[in-house]
Amino acid sequence: MLYELGAHRIELPGQGPEPGPNSRYILWYEDRIILNGDTVAWDGSRLPGEVHELEFVALLNGHAYFTARLRNSDETLDSCTLRDVAYLGETQFMLCARARAHLDWVKQHRFCGQCGQPVTQVEGEFAKQCEPCRLRFYPRISPCIIVLITRGREVLLAQGEKHKEQGWYSTLAGFIESGESAEQAVMREVKEEVNVELRNLQYLNSQAWPFPNQLMLGFQAEYAGGEIVPAVGEIADARWFDIDDLPKIPPTISIAGWMIRRYQQLMANS
Repeated sequence: MLYELGAHRIELPGQGPEPGPNSRYILWYEDRIILNGDTVAWDGSRLPGEVHELEFVALLNGHAYFTARLRNSDETLDSCTLRDVAYLGETQFMLCARARAHLDWVKQHRFCGQCGQPVTQVEGEFAKQCEPCRLRFYPRISPCIIVLITRGREVLLAQGEKHKEQGWYSTLAGFIESGESAEQAVMREVKEEVNVELRNLQYLNSQAWPFPNQLMLGFQAEYAGGEIVPAVGEIADARWFDIDDLPKIPPTISIAGWMIRRYQQLMANS
């Protein structure tokens, strides 16, 4: 997302520095982030307990950020989920998403998937390597498309079977398949999920969505034809909504909510 683009200097070197007095720490306990007041960052001089599985995350404005799991603590600590961090700010969400992804990747890639031998850390890169196979493994990113379909002042929103208990309607989304371009994936997913055709496809924005490792590529497209037919077992409901009479929609911390509200503003100014 673009909310804080340019507000900070974020560097992602392949090999981080050693922890030092100016380092910051993102701490986890039982899959929850330990809060330090209204931030996720902890000063190394006052860590609230014993930590393990320490990993470098990034440089933010020249400060090295590390992540680790909290083994124990004598303090009563506030915590939140990774999804909750999105409400604290885009940059904090990005750092925590990267921290979680890296911890999971290290834990899940201890052995080669081809020969089963232990892998080793590649110097200077976020990568593991199997010495017998010479295969390298990098943190996984799963590219997805997400698209806002418009028809004049109307937008096509859907409610997924897996998320209908949340009560909101959102834009259509799906994973990009092997061999597809992002644009081809938009056309295919929309046809599969609601049976409509599109035109004037336009890229808008992107967002890392770490549940667990998606990169959402956001598009807007105009309706070109077809009657809505929700995919059985996947889409609980799909319909056209006037941009000024919307159902419950995702918050703007998500790219879906951002795209819907962006179009609402465009219509208000037209």
